[in-house]
Amino acid sequence: MTPDTSGTLEHRLTIDDVRHHAEEVKDIALSEVKRFRDEQSTRAAIVGLVVVVGVVSLAYYLGTRASRS
Repeated sequence: MTPDTSGTLEHRLTIDDVRHHAEEVKDIALSEVKRFRDEQSTRAAIVGLVVVVGVVSLAYYLGTRASRS
């Protein structure tokens, strides 16, 4: 026995459906790229800050050693 499909309408995929879905995918991709870029810029700023603090600390340490000699 086969199911009765005479009462249901088959949904056909139209170009507008595909265009709408493509726009949704594009919006999701753009938001992910923006989020990733923001994360990377934050990470780069933190790494830069750590490097600057390290260089200043090293300069202070070497300066104090030089003044003791």
